[in-house]
Amino acid sequence: MTTPILETQALTMRFGGLVAVNNFSMQMGDTDLVGVIGPNGAGKTTIFNMITGIYEPTEGDVRLSGKSLVGEQVALITQKGIARTFQNIRLFKDLTVLDNIRLAGHSRMKYGLIANILRTKKFHEEESRLKEEAIKLLKIFKLENKMDHLAKNLPYGEQRKLEIARALATKPKVLLLDEPAAGMNPNETADLTKLIKWVRDEFQIAILLIEHDMRLVMEVCERIYVVDHGELIAHGNPSEIQNNPKVIEAYLGAQSEEGEQ
Repeated sequence: MTTPILETQALTMRFGGLVAVNNFSMQMGDTDLVGVIGPNGAGKTTIFNMITGIYEPTEGDVRLSGKSLVGEQVALITQKGIARTFQNIRLFKDLTVLDNIRLAGHSRMKYGLIANILRTKKFHEEESRLKEEAIKLLKIFKLENKMDHLAKNLPYGEQRKLEIARALATKPKVLLLDEPAAGMNPNETADLTKLIKWVRDEFQIAILLIEHDMRLVMEVCERIYVVDHGELIAHGNPSEIQNNPKVIEAYLGAQSEEGEQ
């Protein structure tokens, strides 16, 4: 059996007496497109935070290409091949579009501290290569004509595209998208749906996404994991998930609770 590119084994996260995630296990192949869904407060973002090293799991393991990431620093996990976006866009908003991409690429720079201080030939060669790669990414995302604009001046949909492009600048094996459609109008969401599929096919990477927009999830994801109150309650293809009684109950229950408030 091929080693999964990304695997979680019985991931558990406790905050004092609160169990935010309990015994969550998942596997992804090299180019899988997988969703994690569930009502608000189900533990989805906590799962992402454990995978990316923001939280160290109370129990369980996260493995990239068969090697554990638990206890590694966030920056090292990025270098090893996991990149992410956030529900609330986290661009360097007072830097240019180009500089946002260039900064992300610095995680892969091969020159050392001395070369940086002395501005050696190797430093200039690496910086030149980094700029060329950044411009290439901006062309792919049709943002090259705005490379000198401040990131904060981009329309919302283009800020989302820039955040995804910045994540790809780290050359990930796995891309995690946290609520990529949050705040988007229907036209922007339709464009994003196409973009996610295209990114997977163009860059040949695995994509794991959290999303509340069920139309987007059902259209782009090949497999879906459903969590509720920190527990995995179902997983399968979109058709299986749509018709799963436990999933229907979890979402209907969440809607009922919201209506009572």
